[in-house]
Formats: sequence, C-alpha cells, structure tokens
Amino acid sequence: MNKTLKQTLLAAGMLFSFMGVTAFSMVYMAKDNNYNNTIYQYFNISKQLYFRLIYLNISKDSLINGMNLCSLLFLLCNFSLARANSSKALFLVRSRFRIFLYLFLCLQALVYSTPFYKLLYCGGLGFLPQPIAFRNFYRIFHSITVAGNLGILLAGFWCLLITAAKKEPVRELRYSKWSLALIDIGICIVYSYMYAALPDSFLWVSRSVGYTAYQSLKMSYYIDFMQLLPYLVILFIFILWINLYRYEQAVRKVRDEDYVFSTIVASSEISTRVFSHYVKNELLGILSETEWIMKDPSERLDGLASIQKSCTEVYERLDELQRNSNRIVLNQSINNVLDILKRTIHDNRGIFDENGIEILYFPDSEQIPVFCDPYFMREVFQNLFMNAVDAMLSANSMEKILTVKTTLYENQVKIAVSDTGPGISPSVMNRLFEPFISTKSTKYNWGIGLSFVKRIISSHNGKIEARNLPGRGALFEIYLPVLE
Repeated sequence: MNKTLKQTLLAAGMLFSFMGVTAFSMVYMAKDNNYNNTIYQYFNISKQLYFRLIYLNISKDSLINGMNLCSLLFLLCNFSLARANSSKALFLVRSRFRIFLYLFLCLQALVYSTPFYKLLYCGGLGFLPQPIAFRNFYRIFHSITVAGNLGILLAGFWCLLITAAKKEPVRELRYSKWSLALIDIGICIVYSYMYAALPDSFLWVSRSVGYTAYQSLKMSYYIDFMQLLPYLVILFIFILWINLYRYEQAVRKVRDEDYVFSTIVASSEISTRVFSHYVKNELLGILSETEWIMKDPSERLDGLASIQKSCTEVYERLDELQRNSNRIVLNQSINNVLDILKRTIHDNRGIFDENGIEILYFPDSEQIPVFCDPYFMREVFQNLFMNAVDAMLSANSMEKILTVKTTLYENQVKIAVSDTGPGISPSVMNRLFEPFISTKSTKYNWGIGLSFVKRIISSHNGKIEARNLPGRGALFEIYLPVLE
C-alpha cells in the first residue's frame, strides 16, 4: 500500500475511532441515571437530543462493546501512524514488542467483551469462578491495561520524537516531523484526559438472581473544559493530515531530485586582533627594509625585491581571506556523496603521484544519497586532502599514505580521512576549527581552511571531528545525514 494512503487511512482511523468512543459514551451516559442532569453539559448537546438518546433502541451491552473496541482502535491507529512515520530500523529491531502489543490489544478486546464476561462468570467455560476472586481479577487486570495503554501512547510518541530529533537535510522535513510529534502528543493528552479508563467491563452480574447491573463511566469533573475537548481533537487530527501531506510532498520532491534548497552561510567573524597583528608586522618589516635602503639606495637594490615580495604576499593573503570570508550560497540537492569523493580523489591524483603519496579508498557501499551542494562538498574534501599532503611532506614521512573510508549507518554516513603525518599539535587541538588557527606558519598560512570546512559541514546539518591516531597521523571524521 502507498505510504501516503496508509498514513491517511490511519489518521482517519484515529478520527473516527475517537468520534466513535465519544458517541458511544454519550449514549451510555444518557442511559445512566447518574448523569441525567449533566450529560448535555459534558458534550454540549441540547436537552432535546439528550432525551432522544435516552430512548435510543440500543442495549448497554452494545454500547460497552462499542466504546471498548473504538478505544482499542484509537490506540492501534495512533501507534501504527507513529510506526509509519518513524525510522524502519527503529521498529525492525523491536518486532517482538509489536507482536506483544497486538496480542495485548486482542486480549483486552476479548476479556472486556460483555458476552465473554457473562460466559466466564456464569460457568460457560466449564467452571464457576469464586465471585470475590473473579472481581479482584478484573480489578487488577483493569489497572494493568490502563497502565499498558498509557505506555502504548507514550511508545508511539517516543518513536515520533526520536524520528523528529534525527537530523534531516531539508528544513521542511524537520518542521513536518516536529509538527507530527507535537500534534500527536496533544491528541494523546486529550484522549487520556477523557477516556483513560477505557476499555472496561462496566458489568456487575448476579448468578443467584440472574441480574446484570451497569457501572457508570468515569468522567472528569471539569465540565466546561470537557465541552471543548472533542472539537480540539478533531482540529488536531485535521492539522495532522495537513502535515502528513506536506511531509510526503517534500519527500517526493527530494526523491525525484526536483528539490534544490538554497541557503546562505554567513561568514565567520574575523578576529580584529589577529588580523591587525599580522598586517602590522608586515608593514613594520617593509618600513625597516625601506629605511635600510634609504641609507645607500644604489647598493641595496635587492631590498626592493624583498619589499615587492612582502607586498605581494600581503595582497594574496588579504585576497584569500576575502574569498573565504564572503557569504557562501549553497544550492543543495540530492547527490551520491561517493561520486563526489571519487571525483575529488581523481582530480588530485597527479598531486598524489608527484609526491609519492599512496591513496587508499574504502567505500562502504555504492550509493549513499546525501542532500548537499556538490561544489562546496568537493571543496571540503579538497581542503582535507591538501592538509594531509602538506602534513606528510613537512614531516618527511617515510610512508606517505592517505586513507579515505566511508561507513554507512542507519541515518548518517561517516567519511574518515587519515594520513601518516606528524598529527595535530595538542596546543591547537581544542581550537583547530577556529579562524586563524593553524599548525603551519602564519606567514604562509592563515588558518582559515578548516574553519571554512566546518562552516560548510555545519550548514549541511553535519559535524566534523579531528583527533590523532595512535602512533602517527591525524584523523578527520565527517558525519552527514543520509536520505532514507
């Protein structure tokens, strides 16, 4: 069955089962003398309708069974809807729990049915139960089922909450999942407030005189508030339908590659103190060179070349800073991240071969769909590869190996890039992704590459971590959310 149709039917099942519980309980209370002065206030009905309900040709046994079955149907539809919108692996692992849940609901439908109650109490199963033990059994069983049914509601909401907390690459998907979770808990709270005691037996049978008495349905004492609740649940379920539709539309666009999400990543703020310190040092150096030349201009022409070189370096660093500090516009769409990795490795194959670097690539699968900007993701991998190359060359490593490995989990992929260089200095480890932090000389490197990488990864709802490997080398691990 189509997932959208299934979710629509489950939401409809929740609506009609709730309306069924309300309708059956309304008629049952109308036929109960304990509520003859308040029934029309509980459900905001007229006295004329109330009198019609009293004389409605339907037995209390049928009303009890209708209330019980509708309450169980509501629990089943609510849990199934949560299951349909949750991660597949979340429920595959807990298949035994699902079987137990279905058996638990079926057991309630049997034990609370009025024909079974009368058959059991009157010896229809081949034995006559002792009255006090029989009623104690039903009292204890009812306490267990009330707690169990509340647990079913909480389990469904927990699954929606876990799914909503999972990182989604598309903003619409995140909003829809959180809306589903919040609306579901609103529906469950209202239902529990009104009908937490259902299902129940409601019967008191006397074998000696063949008489059956019916207990009253327990309702809240806050009558004014009760009048609004049925309408509130109906409103919640309609909003639920709307969010289900919007969620499925967003999923369809992503899967059909018809969705491109553009966002702007704000530039990281530049540290004025570090910036001023660098430029001031360079200007002081140029000034010193100038004063030295002015003492004997004809004999110190080589100083002019040094000044020219310093000015060129300052210009290049400023230009690089400007390019990396501008706002970044990401155009994200569905891409196979392994294709991006392979292309980046291929583009740098000449650099690896020229410097005697062996590249080891271990993909976990052939297809890992990620919602990303392929251009900037290549820039991320390029940056990490070049940092690894520089580290291994600067350390004159005897064994130059760059290892790229991907590991696919349920809802994310880990991309690990490691080298055989000297590793990351402990002095910069905790500030490695901050602007202007670098293990290289500030004269030739501004330390903005990894801050750029972190900004790009964060904008894709991912994260990046760095650590040293045992013995020798550094390891960078990128985590990105995967489309199911």
